[in-house]
Amino acid sequence: MKNFVDCSFITNFSDTTNLFILDCRFDLFNKNAGNEYYKKEHIPNAFYLDINKDICGKQSVHGGARPLANIYDLSKKLTSIGIEMNSTIVIYDTMIYSSPRAFLQLKYMGYKNVYILNGGFNAWKSNKLPTTSKIPLPRGNSTFKENLNTTMVCDMNYIKNSIENNNVVLIDSRDNDRYTGKVEPLYSKPGHIPGAINIPWHKNIDNFGYIKDLSEVDANFNNLRNKEIITYCGSCIEACINYALLDELSYNVKTYVGSISDWISYDNNIVQS
Repeated sequence: MKNFVDCSFITNFSDTTNLFILDCRFDLFNKNAGNEYYKKEHIPNAFYLDINKDICGKQSVHGGARPLANIYDLSKKLTSIGIEMNSTIVIYDTMIYSSPRAFLQLKYMGYKNVYILNGGFNAWKSNKLPTTSKIPLPRGNSTFKENLNTTMVCDMNYIKNSIENNNVVLIDSRDNDRYTGKVEPLYSKPGHIPGAINIPWHKNIDNFGYIKDLSEVDANFNNLRNKEIITYCGSCIEACINYALLDELSYNVKTYVGSISDWISYDNNIVQS
């Protein structure tokens, strides 16, 4: 697979000086949880990146609850650790939830060898592999060379221009109850962007946090093979899971980073429920 690796990829990696493991554990409703998990135990030599503070930018009037990070702020963090543009980077979270968001951000910035740990930290633990609470030392300053992959993402205007386009499909990656507007714990307007279909992120992840067989994942998306697909969710966490899977299967896909939290920030935008 091109976007996902298993634990043996880490344990068998020969050039450990060029392997960087990033812990991006995250809780949607507890902003401090990820760092607490990391301080308690993590994969040896893993560096912690905070989804809210490092991977996502600051919320403003528009742009969504978790916009793209300022690339220069994030690049300072990455280069201080020692990550080069051609370094091998493995990102993990508890299972598969927040790691694809970090994957999207780093790929967008031009880092080429970026992977998601299939099954996350739970997979590492279930394989009885060692953990530590020791914080690794940075490996020296490196260099960031801006090379943005702008085709990976889109904004609200792109969505507005795509709604009536039969060749474009919007996928709402949230639970069905949030898609229909039956439940909305975070935002003022329940429901979905007009015309969007619902393929919840967890439909393609098993109960242990591993991606399902790719043939099954492909079948869930198969009728969209000839479409341009745009994934979104509430604040571009769950949308990135579907993005990484669709990209794995070579679909034509991009992500609306602002997602529904950006969409509803414009008074004239309607939602369906």
